Amino acid sequence: MLEGFWYIAAESCHIRPGRLVGTTLLNHPLVLFRDRSRTVHALEDRCPHRGVPLSAGWHEGDSIRCRYHGWRFASSGSCVEVPSLADGLPPTSTCARSYSVQEQDGWVWVYIDHDPGAKPITAPPLLPSASKAGRLSTARASVRINARMDFVVDSLVDPAHVPFVHNRFFRQKRIAKLKEKEFTRLPLGFRTVSEKTQLPNTFVFRILGAGAKEATTSVDFFLPGIHLETLQVGQRFGSIMLIATPLTSETTRLDITVGWNFLQWLAPFSRLLVRLTARTTLGQDRAILELQEQGNRQTSTMNVGLEMDTLAVWYRRLKKYHLNQQAGMSNLEHPVPERTTLRWIT
Repeated sequence: MLEGFWYIAAESCHIRPGRLVGTTLLNHPLVLFRDRSRTVHALEDRCPHRGVPLSAGWHEGDSIRCRYHGWRFASSGSCVEVPSLADGLPPTSTCARSYSVQEQDGWVWVYIDHDPGAKPITAPPLLPSASKAGRLSTARASVRINARMDFVVDSLVDPAHVPFVHNRFFRQKRIAKLKEKEFTRLPLGFRTVSEKTQLPNTFVFRILGAGAKEATTSVDFFLPGIHLETLQVGQRFGSIMLIATPLTSETTRLDITVGWNFLQWLAPFSRLLVRLTARTTLGQDRAILELQEQGNRQTSTMNVGLEMDTLAVWYRRLKKYHLNQQAGMSNLEHPVPERTTLRWIT
């Protein structure tokens, strides 16, 4: 699991005022809550006194109180009250670890690093801005998958599974064709852009295309596990961002945000339709990935010697490249070629 990145902790609407929400990111137990100004905060979900989860306690204004001995912690993590002390003043060194938090695109992002004092130097990734695409409608969905992070990310960069796992909505096996994609390097990922791509004759693309035959598409992947796909058909624009988040070494959450700038007059209906489609798609991914995890419990085997597996190989090499950077190694060679062409049938 890669630290030093922003990860999605929850959907913003799930962090309601007065509520404590416990979750786990990269084996870090967290409690999320809003203060009086509705700003979201994240603390380690563990009282430093006896280790009881703070999410089992009470929300009090801008602070939370442990239900065991009533210790109260500010949103910064500082302990501000110990009721059993004669003077009520806690030791200044007593605190719960706090994490950097940012709300964006309807998600609560938390920065996870092994160093408690580390601060993020970048913001969480953004969906394409409204200035580029006009007004965007958005829909979100999430699924918890009982499979390791690497398997989930493999599926994000694997085009070959789509006709078999998602054929109902996207590409159908009977109309699969040879594709050639040119890839370029990103600092911690890779990109492909295709102009005048022929649209598949499937339900989702018929809605987006509205009779058009060609589109401009781009697909970015970057660490720790983010897939961003955009599709432009004339003035119509759509985007899909898939984000994989390791909860533990054996469980992963997969979140999706879909954005589009057309059929605004049908926004309530189209948002419901897109959300249902997204949930179905994530459910299909969960089913196959949990089968993969089941098949690899005793011995993990990965046959990645084919051209269709190149992107999964790049992902693993990018992980190693990033870890070596964090370790202070210099003169490292980027694992992705500056420019290369790959071919597969989907």
